[in-house]
Amino acid sequence: MSGPPNLVGTTVGQGKYALLSRLGAGNFGTVYRADELLDGATVRQVALKLYSPEATRLGNVEGMLSDCALPARVLSSDAPLQVKRHFAQIYDFGYLQTDDGKCAYVSMELIRGAETLEDLSNRYHDVGRFPKANQVVDFMSQFFTALAAAHGAGVLHRDIKGANVMIDSGVLRVMDFGMGADLSQPDAPLKTTMSIYAPENFDGRYTAASDIYQAGLMFYEFYSGIQPFQDHGLMAHQKSDMNRERQKRIDWRYRSGKSIEGCHYLELLDAVLSRCLQFSDFKRYGSASDVLEALAGADTAATAEQAAQMGDNQLADELAHQALANPDTPADKRIAAMRTLAQTSASQGQLDQSLEWYKQAIAEAEKTGALFHLPTDFNALVSGAEAIYLSRGQAGMARLIAKKRK
Repeated sequence: MSGPPNLVGTTVGQGKYALLSRLGAGNFGTVYRADELLDGATVRQVALKLYSPEATRLGNVEGMLSDCALPARVLSSDAPLQVKRHFAQIYDFGYLQTDDGKCAYVSMELIRGAETLEDLSNRYHDVGRFPKANQVVDFMSQFFTALAAAHGAGVLHRDIKGANVMIDSGVLRVMDFGMGADLSQPDAPLKTTMSIYAPENFDGRYTAASDIYQAGLMFYEFYSGIQPFQDHGLMAHQKSDMNRERQKRIDWRYRSGKSIEGCHYLELLDAVLSRCLQFSDFKRYGSASDVLEALAGADTAATAEQAAQMGDNQLADELAHQALANPDTPADKRIAAMRTLAQTSASQGQLDQSLEWYKQAIAEAEKTGALFHLPTDFNALVSGAEAIYLSRGQAGMARLIAKKRK
């Protein structure tokens, strides 16, 4: 099939859309920035996905309906606005007459000033840098919030890659449901690149766990700079190619960010990503919501402590406060979270705040007895508070707090 024509500078649909510039192109069509016109006047600017005349003639426009119907389910659901913001609005769809023939089209929200996750990832890795761990966690949390909503509405995406995720002023937006499918009818032919196939996709199975695997690949590349399976273009539908690509997934072993120079390693990320990328879909997370829960941290206090050790005070503070806000956090983990907050406060010169956290941690330990069998940990809290008193010239208070040592 020949590539889609370049129609920049033309007006299509009997004067309905003026095509201003190309935003991207694929095998079946092109996305344009366009003015939507009414009686010759611009109503709004849109992103217009225009399928090629050849694809339209051959009936290869299943994705047009998916592009509209699948995200529309989420947008019309009772999901909160904070969730719906992760999807582009769909305005119109159908067929337009162009100089080259009839083309299927989808008109959608134009997201201005945004860049794709693929572009952001490439910018980092072109200069040998890596995103901060808290940025990866943030984007993953946003993405899996959107994916949980899509799955909850009965929608599989099936084409999860950096080119289909946009970042708009820090807000992640999930795009292009053209390869999507209904969860109850997931066996529609898949025509995306083999580099993002989940293992079971080679057997014709597409599940929510397949979306989780694809997302794991996308964020593993963003986090580590590693592309486990190189892009081989659209699937050739040749059995030898499929078997070879499937074998790559059998042979592949997860490489921890800890072993990658310059990577902002975080145990939480490695734990979550490695499970997303399990070969067996039954060994992955059961749902996108489960991934979100894991990102929050099964042991959030320990992850906060590790983030602090890595110098990521922002993430450490966020995770420590999450641990304290959770009523189910056990006393020893609450104490660990307070210790982390005391340490990050001290590292930022906030000695008064640091002292308050040390005092709260000591009080919690005395009240609950959680560190009764861990005198070294308790004494470390006392030493932290003592050091701050001494730095402030309060020797009397330092001696007083030192008496608490076990």
